[in-house]
Amino acid sequence: MAVATIFTELLAAGVRTVVLAPGSRSAPLAYGAAELERAGAIDLRVETDERAAGFTALGEAKASGRPAVVITTSGTAVANLHPAMAEAFHSAIPLIALTADRPAALRGTGANQTTWQPGMLGPALAGELDVSAEDLDATQLRLALGKTAFGPVHLNVSFAEPLHPSGPIFAEIPVAADPPAVADEPAGEELDGRRTVIIAGPRSPRAPRRNMPAGIPIFAEPAADERHLPQAVPASRIVADAMWPDIERVIISGHPTLSRPITRLMSRDDIEVLALDDMPGPTNPGRVATILGAMPQLAADDDFLERCLAAGRAASQAGRQEVATRFDPLAAARVVADSSGTWFLGASNVIRDVDLLAENPDATFHASRGLAGIDGTIATARGMARSGPVRAAMGDLTFFHDASSLLPTAGQAEPELDLLVIDDGGGGIFASLEHGQERYADVFDRVFRTRRNGDIAGLGRAAGWQVEIPSGEDELADILSAPPAHRLILVSFDEDTAVVRARRERVTEAMTEAAARVAGTSASSAS
Repeated sequence: MAVATIFTELLAAGVRTVVLAPGSRSAPLAYGAAELERAGAIDLRVETDERAAGFTALGEAKASGRPAVVITTSGTAVANLHPAMAEAFHSAIPLIALTADRPAALRGTGANQTTWQPGMLGPALAGELDVSAEDLDATQLRLALGKTAFGPVHLNVSFAEPLHPSGPIFAEIPVAADPPAVADEPAGEELDGRRTVIIAGPRSPRAPRRNMPAGIPIFAEPAADERHLPQAVPASRIVADAMWPDIERVIISGHPTLSRPITRLMSRDDIEVLALDDMPGPTNPGRVATILGAMPQLAADDDFLERCLAAGRAASQAGRQEVATRFDPLAAARVVADSSGTWFLGASNVIRDVDLLAENPDATFHASRGLAGIDGTIATARGMARSGPVRAAMGDLTFFHDASSLLPTAGQAEPELDLLVIDDGGGGIFASLEHGQERYADVFDRVFRTRRNGDIAGLGRAAGWQVEIPSGEDELADILSAPPAHRLILVSFDEDTAVVRARRERVTEAMTEAAARVAGTSASSAS
């Protein structure tokens, strides 16, 4: 039977988690998943929102490194998976979309809930298979699922009626295989002693382990594993400008995309720029990099490393002193940066503020940096929390964008998850960009800020979350010192755009001046 073959091959590929969004055409798959759940062979989640279901599966695959499956019925249900699949492709995450379809002969006839599902989730896919249940065989599936080593795969299976089983689906319950061990990346070529910095961003959870050369400064984003290394430079986007004249080589590892100063550094055409060929491809925004297959061997430059670290420490201290003058979104982000445990950071101001202020190596940060969208933030965090306690921090628009993911499905245990919402009255990130300048004030609130009238605390309570509303940094830090416990933590700030912009500019200027003093450069080296 096709359903037994499908699930047997999925488990053989290492799948342990299945997220199901119910539908009629996908009923054969739902019956199979239910049978496996009863046997203890899979961890099954049932969600009503296909878009959230896709991100829940993505979060589980991101945290565990195992492939995770999301199942939908036909029609627009499939289209709702596209954001999660696109993020999975650009993050090289092993996400499997298993979509049920009407028989292929019905395509183009106007039949109910029938469209061209093959290709709907592409071209950003590692693999795709379109097959009818009658024609499916294990070899086809095995070949398609093998491509999860490189990212997301779409399995589109057409089912004809009847859609319900007449008896047990599995003669023998399959067992999930262990994922292959993560290999060590081989050493690369030996390079000369030019002053080098490594720019590190997030990598695929299944990528080979990369050994970073000792004695080389690392400019690591919060979601990069290298942030925990002793040569990781605090406030690296500030230091990138301060050390600009002294940098002779840049090596790009992973997918760093977070800040403009780092992007400028990666795009320089007056120095040597090297990009490592990470899945799904090298990061080379300036199209100036030479592509390498492995991290090269580099001679340590202790003096250059210490200057970078000292500049970073000076910048961080100056920024923290400035931030300590009042409780605002920057101060809330500093509390996050100082907290321990595992965090998922939304793609708005909070991850940029943590990047600026983070010093605590005991905190582990994750983020969806493949395409850096705010899509599915709550759902992704819920998926990650299947592998262990997680806190998620996000802005108010990110919260509202995925508010349907607040609602649990009855009868399912909820993971250990806290949500911290930093409510700054709309798209505050735009205030820190050129759109927040005074000359655009007459249109900013209308087309960028997009304030919402929703009651965040009320939504949380209605969905069964324990709501905490701290009044200051100390109270927020105290709340975050306790383990995650299905809490929605809300800090709200309602400030004028010009005030917000001026505050961020003061903090950045103080950090830039401090780094420049230590580095012995002007405060505008990279301009």
